[in-house]
Amino acid sequence: MRTLFNVSTGLLITLIAVGCSRTPPPPAADANVGVVTVEILSGDTDKRSIQVPDVADGATLESVMRMVEEVPVSVSGSGTTAFVDSIGDVQTDATQGWTFKVDGEFANQGIGQTVLHPPTTVTWSYGAFEMETP
Repeated sequence: MRTLFNVSTGLLITLIAVGCSRTPPPPAADANVGVVTVEILSGDTDKRSIQVPDVADGATLESVMRMVEEVPVSVSGSGTTAFVDSIGDVQTDATQGWTFKVDGEFANQGIGQTVLHPPTTVTWSYGAFEMETP
């Protein structure tokens, strides 16, 4: 029960911190465009790679995830409160969910604030939320 409380508290703190941040401005109309590769890892061996063309330099990960058509993606909220609820038929719950890396690095902000510079690769993984305990 304490672990569930710690996870819930951690998620709440993360959402509050993300909500306090500002949403980046939209990319300029004349921004360069490129391809964003979205990799989805939903199991030990299941990997799917999707190419999203014509992504403007400076676009947010939120806008890119809303452009994905090859697999259903559910995004709730927008801007600083945007959150990926599910990819395909795999939904986030209290103990497991989707996390992402951009070009191999874990992001330190939400999808509505994560600015992309194509060409780039975003890798989504599903698994248990891990919280560091002192």
